[in-house]
Amino acid sequence: MTSNSDEVARAAGFIDARGRREFIRFGIAGLLASLLNAHMALLSIVFARAGHSLHTIGLLLSLFAVPVLVMTVVAGPVSSRLGALWTARLAIVLMILGFGSLALTSDSFGLALLSRLVHGLGFGLYLPALMTYGQSRLNQVRFLGLVITFSSLIPFSYALGPAMGEFVLERYGVTTFFLAALAPALAGLALTIGLRPLRKPKSQGLDFSAALRRTFALPLCALFAGGLLHGYSLAFLPPDLQLRGVALAIFFIPSTIATALSRVGGSVLHRLHPRVLVAGGLSLMGFGLVLLAVAGALIPVVIVGAVAFGLGSSVLYPVVSAWISQGLDPARRAGPQAVITAIFYAGLYGMPFPLSFVVASGGYRMTEILLAAIGLLLAALVAASHVMRAAR
Repeated sequence: MTSNSDEVARAAGFIDARGRREFIRFGIAGLLASLLNAHMALLSIVFARAGHSLHTIGLLLSLFAVPVLVMTVVAGPVSSRLGALWTARLAIVLMILGFGSLALTSDSFGLALLSRLVHGLGFGLYLPALMTYGQSRLNQVRFLGLVITFSSLIPFSYALGPAMGEFVLERYGVTTFFLAALAPALAGLALTIGLRPLRKPKSQGLDFSAALRRTFALPLCALFAGGLLHGYSLAFLPPDLQLRGVALAIFFIPSTIATALSRVGGSVLHRLHPRVLVAGGLSLMGFGLVLLAVAGALIPVVIVGAVAFGLGSSVLYPVVSAWISQGLDPARRAGPQAVITAIFYAGLYGMPFPLSFVVASGGYRMTEILLAAIGLLLAALVAASHVMRAAR
C-alpha cells in the first residue's frame, strides 16, 4: 500500500508520498510566514505617520538590504551546517522578533533601524532555505511547474497581507498592526514541526558555481529588474495609491488572481523555455506598471495593471530559481539559491533609498514609467537572446 502510494506520488513529481504531504505542509507554512513580510508594504505609511521624512523612510527601507544581502550570501553554508529546515525555522524566528519589535521602536530612527536589521537577518536566510527545502521534496518529473506552484504562495501572501494590514492599521493603530502580523508567522513556524530534515551536503562552503555561468547573466539581470519593480510596488506604490484615494486592496488583492493563474498554468509553463518565461514575466510587470502609472483613480485600470504586474512577478523568480537548480543534487542547491535570491533582493530591498530621490524629484508617475521602461527593455533583450540561440 505504501509502495503504491509512493509510486503514485513519484509519478506526480514528488520524491515519495510523504514528500508530497511535506511539500504541501511546508508550502502553507511558507505562505503564513510570508504574510508577516507582506505587511512591510505599509511601513512607508507607518514611518511617515511617525514623523520620518521621505529620505529617512527610504533609508530605513533600504538599509534593510544590508543584512538581507549578507545573510542571503551565507545562506548556503548556514543551510549546510544547520540543514535547510532548521535554517528556515531560525529565519522565521528572527523575522518575528525584528518585525514585532517595531511596535515599540517605529518612532525612533535608531531603534527602528535595529529592528529592521534583525528582521533582515531572518529575511536573508528565509527564501533560500524555503526554496531549497521545498525543491528537495520534488523529483524531475514536473519540477519547473511544481516550483512555480510552490513559489506562487509567496506573492499570494502579498495579495492578502497589505489588505489585512491596512484594515488593522486604520482601525486599531500601529501597535496592533505589528502584533497582529505575528500570528500567521507563529502558525507557520508551528507547521514545520515533524517534517523530515534535508540531508546535509559533504561540502559546506560557498558553492555558487552553478549560478555563476555566462548563460545566466542576462536572466539574472532581468531578475534584478524584477526585484526593482517589485520593490517599488511595496515601498512607494502604497502611498501613491492612498494619495489617489485608491484602497491598497484594489491593487494587492488582484494579485491573488495572478497567483492562481500561475498555479493553474504551472503544468503548461514547464513546456516553454525559461528564457521565454523570464521575458514574458518581466514584460507583464512593465506593462502592469505602465497601466498603474496612467490609471489615476480609475479602479478598472488599476485592477488590470495589478493582475498583469502580479502575474509577471509570480512567474519571474521561480522560473530563474528552478532553471538554475534543475539537475543539481538537492544538497547542492542552497548556494545557487543564495545567489539568485541575493540578486533579486538587491533590487527589491536595496533600491528604495535611491528611488526616494527619483520620487522626490519627478513624482510617482514619472518614476513608475521610468521603471517600466527599464523592465520592458530588459525583457526585450532576454527575448532577443532566445531568438538568437534558437536560430543557431
